[in-house]
Amino acid sequence: MDINMTEIKDLVTIAKPFIDPLISTLIKPKIDQLSKWLKKQEITNGVIDNHFENKFEEFIARTYDRCQNINVLIFQNQQVKISEIYYPLTIQSSKDSASYRIESKNFDFIKAYKKILISDSAGMGKSTVMKWLGTRLIQTNHSIPILVELRNLKETNTVLDEIHIQINPIDKSFDKDLILKFLELGQFTILLDGFDEIQLKNQELIIKDLRDFIGKAPLNNFILTSRPEGALASFGDFQLFNIVPLKDKEAFELINKYDSICPAKIADKLVRDIKANFNQTKELLGNPFLVSLIYSTYAYSKDIPSKKVTFYEEIYSALYKRHDLSKDGWTRQKKSKLDIQLFKIILRQLAFDTSIVGTIVYSESEILEYINKAKGKCPGVDFQTTDFLDDLLSAVPLFQRDGSKIKWAHKSLQDYFAAEFIAFVSKKDEIIERIYKSERDGFLNILELFFELDYKTFRKIIVKALLEDYVKYFKSSYKYITGINEELIAERKAKTFEVEAVIASHRSTKTKAIFEDLKNLEKFTREIKWKDKKPMIFALHNVMVITTYSFKRRLIEFLATKELAYISTKYNRQAGDVVSLSIGPDEIWQINDKANSIVNKKTNFKKVNDLLSFVVQIHGGNALVVLDFSEATKELAQINMDIREENKADNFKDI
Repeated sequence: MDINMTEIKDLVTIAKPFIDPLISTLIKPKIDQLSKWLKKQEITNGVIDNHFENKFEEFIARTYDRCQNINVLIFQNQQVKISEIYYPLTIQSSKDSASYRIESKNFDFIKAYKKILISDSAGMGKSTVMKWLGTRLIQTNHSIPILVELRNLKETNTVLDEIHIQINPIDKSFDKDLILKFLELGQFTILLDGFDEIQLKNQELIIKDLRDFIGKAPLNNFILTSRPEGALASFGDFQLFNIVPLKDKEAFELINKYDSICPAKIADKLVRDIKANFNQTKELLGNPFLVSLIYSTYAYSKDIPSKKVTFYEEIYSALYKRHDLSKDGWTRQKKSKLDIQLFKIILRQLAFDTSIVGTIVYSESEILEYINKAKGKCPGVDFQTTDFLDDLLSAVPLFQRDGSKIKWAHKSLQDYFAAEFIAFVSKKDEIIERIYKSERDGFLNILELFFELDYKTFRKIIVKALLEDYVKYFKSSYKYITGINEELIAERKAKTFEVEAVIASHRSTKTKAIFEDLKNLEKFTREIKWKDKKPMIFALHNVMVITTYSFKRRLIEFLATKELAYISTKYNRQAGDVVSLSIGPDEIWQINDKANSIVNKKTNFKKVNDLLSFVVQIHGGNALVVLDFSEATKELAQINMDIREENKADNFKDI
């Protein structure tokens, strides 16, 4: 954030009731603890004490201001106070299903787990939760929050560099060693927001940097947010939480919050219309961002769309045609002079190009270069590059300034326009096939939106490839297992498709070492040929499960929301039987289909199946869904027949 000294002083004055207790109870005692180290560095204590206090006063004030103000897309990206629109969300542990409502003073989950990973799909409110926590941690004197937006990290800007910049925005008087020494003493809550927004090429480097940093400052709390990503397995010592979808009543209360700060005052009528068309909207009400889109599109069109892509289309139309959704008839002039369709053509290309790279935040020169490249790929669309950027920031505010950077107003907007690009490009079959083969987690939301835009192509490419992979696996695995009920074998196949796992005992010294040292664990998983897949660790009853994340499993979970015949929920979780699974000290059991494997012995087979129910639910956010072999075979045959018929048909004979 760009800010001057006068503004800092004003912020400190406003936040002083919150800052003073934090300084006296958390900062001053740490200064005393650091006195010996400061003397060794030949720093005079009398000088540094006030300097420390002043520095942290300024830092806490800036953090408080940054967290309490939030840009809201539906109000044309204007800033509002987070307290005006935040509705308390609930997070649920994947380990024991314990739920915690993130509201004013409930920080039990931080105390209980210390290292927390909140992973969920687009629009569930992860970044909003982080800002809410930032404000409340300060207001309640719980701890000092440090909000790190992970998209800002790169090879030349480590997590410690980022914290150094936040504490020393102007004079740089604290060196990084001093800041790290302070962090080593604890009392901070490090909010690491948006792991999925890290540029793909930097991911491995940043994971190592984060692990090193966490290891050097273990007395602090760490909360990490992300969309589901395979690379999150590197944080296996973090407790995984999902965000519980909003209940209908909660969604209506959120709508009323929007109405309290919007002149349109449409909440009562909107809620009545939603109830009257409940089947049309029930799937969307659980997602806070989609609820905001329901509100904004209704303000614009007085209609409730039934699909996500329709929401985004209407949001685009509303932002293009109007300056404010609550001001009828006022249109802001576009500097680029592009009409609504030509503007979208460039926007689609821009979204696709930037999504391939995996970035949503850019310097001004970078975004201008991307716009210029998009222009070059769209012959016949003429405009000034700087004018188009100006329109993106003001007339059609799908982007926003963030200090010296420029970013998409919401990552799902980039996903939507990238999905539209694919749906309308001539080589869409090839692109979709490449996305499937790439298994890049960052493309999952794009695929979900593409499903609505062009189901025919999605089915022909994605569903066909997924079912082919499953049928091949089902036919080739567990061929040499004898003496086991066929239905139990079919269950094992369904649960192990794209799920690898090992089981270890809690009581084992060896497994404790694995749990505490991820490097040892990664070495172990390489030995069992998990290749570059990163492991996740979950404690369950008397055993520990080490498993991997799968792109194709996430696809199955998405398809499960569409009530398709080849998706099955017939294998219910039976976690109670897991307690009776007898595994000795220093034993590690790998789930495999070898006839002589201990996991395939008659006494263990069903118990391991039951344990796998938990593993599959871990991947699916508490939903146990698998592919059904019989129905998958039927669907695959139908797809292949449809493709043959399409290839034979002459649909243009009358032209």
